[in-house]
Amino acid sequence: MSPPENSPGAVTMREVAQASGVSVSAVSLAMKNSAKVSPGKRAEILRVAERLGYRRDPRITELMEHLRTSRARRAPSHLAVLIPELTREEVRHNPRFLALIAGIREVAGLGGYAVDLFYLADPGMTPRRIRSILVARGIKGVVVAPFNSGAARLDFDFTGLCASTAGYSIVEPRLHRACPDYLQMMDELIEDCVRHGYRRIGLVMTYTEGGIGHKLFTSSFLYYQSLIPEARRVPVLPKPEISPANLSAWLDRHKPDVVVSAGSVYRMLLALGRKIPRDLGFASIDISEEPVNAAGADHRHTLVGREAAKLVLSSLGLNLTGVPPNPKVVLADSHQHAGFTLRPQTAAARRAVAGRKRETPAPAAAIVPDFHEYFA
Repeated sequence: MSPPENSPGAVTMREVAQASGVSVSAVSLAMKNSAKVSPGKRAEILRVAERLGYRRDPRITELMEHLRTSRARRAPSHLAVLIPELTREEVRHNPRFLALIAGIREVAGLGGYAVDLFYLADPGMTPRRIRSILVARGIKGVVVAPFNSGAARLDFDFTGLCASTAGYSIVEPRLHRACPDYLQMMDELIEDCVRHGYRRIGLVMTYTEGGIGHKLFTSSFLYYQSLIPEARRVPVLPKPEISPANLSAWLDRHKPDVVVSAGSVYRMLLALGRKIPRDLGFASIDISEEPVNAAGADHRHTLVGREAAKLVLSSLGLNLTGVPPNPKVVLADSHQHAGFTLRPQTAAARRAVAGRKRETPAPAAAIVPDFHEYFA
């Protein structure tokens, strides 16, 4: 068994160097995952260190980092936000991305980091070009913004970088990620619609089929449908079939009394002459889209940005670089937002819900709403 850290018998870096047949500086560089040591030699040094029971003293590491960075007028350290799809102008008009970046800046600032934005859509920009800029500027921490159009793969070399992403759209490489809790959001959207007295809930799914967000939203909705009589089930209208004509036919055939969907479908419903909420209720999948005062789900994009930045700062502190072998997912708790697109609850509905809560209070740890208690 290795001696306790900081005890008189603790293994030193010099002993690791002697056992490995290299210099102390080579051991130090290997511990930092420096590209100055070949991958084979670095792996060999780390194996020797593990065998001997070497442990870095975090206080010395912190002190050395402070001494290296405390020179007068030294430029602040930076984190990068890599935006793979949208242009600068498009980001300026995208509330979701603005909130995400604001959350990243907030946590980066607490850690003493400035934030630089890099746009793959800029002329002449490529993943290889951006990586060379990051290396030249000494930027090691990267938060990758999601694709705006859906799930996709990102061809980027994260070797030597500490990276995370926001949302599920970056399917490869598999990075640490902070995400809205889509399953919870759809559970609560349905529960809210039922609480307002709606009985035929329809879902117009604007997410790309196959993505994690699509699967989680749809899973919650199909679970809800499994609990209600078949006659009250409304089939999902999938993204490839969304058009004014198909939406109108779907409404006429299945007669939902409330639609759960995105702002683009809300505008389509208005163009079809539907009065909301007089003729039809509407619950927004994401209230960062217009109409922002609709009833619906708050993805809390700023909180997602904060958590994505924390994942990067954690990796920087532990010097864990590259694509992680076991990526973690942090879920940001969602909030339901009351709005004008659902009709007010009737007095009878409020009394019924209040009565059920008095009779059978929900356990504090409950996550999935007990939908069937609303179906009487």
